[in-house]
Amino acid sequence: MTKSALLAILGAVVAAAAITLNFVFEETGQKKPPTNAAISGPDESPAKSLTLKAESKPKDIPTRPTFDVVRINPAGDAVMAGRAEPGRVVEIFDGGKKIGEVTSDERGEWVFVPSTPLPTGNRQLSLQVRNANGTKLVSDTNVILVVPERVEGATGPKSGAENQPLAIKVPIGKTGLVEVLQKPTPAVSDGSISLVVDAIDYTESGELIVAGKAPVAADILIYLNNNFIGRTTADERALWNLRPHEAVPPGKHTLRIDQVDLNGKVIERREVVFARSVPLTDVKPGTLIMVEPGNSLWRIARKAYGSGFKFTVIYSANKGQIKNADLIYPGQIFALPPLE
Repeated sequence: MTKSALLAILGAVVAAAAITLNFVFEETGQKKPPTNAAISGPDESPAKSLTLKAESKPKDIPTRPTFDVVRINPAGDAVMAGRAEPGRVVEIFDGGKKIGEVTSDERGEWVFVPSTPLPTGNRQLSLQVRNANGTKLVSDTNVILVVPERVEGATGPKSGAENQPLAIKVPIGKTGLVEVLQKPTPAVSDGSISLVVDAIDYTESGELIVAGKAPVAADILIYLNNNFIGRTTADERALWNLRPHEAVPPGKHTLRIDQVDLNGKVIERREVVFARSVPLTDVKPGTLIMVEPGNSLWRIARKAYGSGFKFTVIYSANKGQIKNADLIYPGQIFALPPLE
């Protein structure tokens, strides 16, 4: 997801993750006084955050393994937790490499702490379980993880917001919603939750996917180009999401998110500008492609090579035109080299 617009909500970190996540946008509007609802903000110790999360028993146990928590501290130490059927061996993968396994307990919960810090860079975590009959089930969501670059010999990352950790859960198929598991900073400095837009994405057919955070039970109204498209409520984890059925046409759009009180009065408002690219057609290795508004190296690579992580192939073949892999512009013509 390229910088057709700037993702101010996640700051410079999401700019670094934009290739991986395939969405970038810009937030405007003034923040109004936060409500009294609050939850604890992120802690540098992933294990401490996990303890708070694990106190609540899950409402249901999924058949496929799921991620519920992924946290990484500035030193690259990570902790992961989720659910699976009780007594199942859950295997954790970083890309195609298995990095560990753990058995879910009688409540269907599992926790995994890698023995060594995760390598820096953009990483993709996935899950797999072994069933009693020998078959295997994979998770229907992956976690895109940005592991910050660390200074040689130091325990923390390099300075700068773009070098802070980030974890986002994304659906593998055409259904499901994006969920931010770890942001670089709390929504506000006192640890309370204010209205936040974490993710804007769309399917190949143009169906919009919007997700964010707000105080628990907050009433959220969502508008596209000033037209009302849906209403949702923040859940007990202070998360909200919406997936309208109407397709968003290609081009630039403005999304408005209002948090309202019982009388319908706006408490907080966010406005986000994003662009949906035209559907990618005739995109295959060995051809040329002209960049359209809303295109990104990640989206083009996923269409051409079957994997967004192949964006480096396009980047390497067109270095003369691309100064920053997060920034490509409409009208540019890129070669899509065949894979060796």
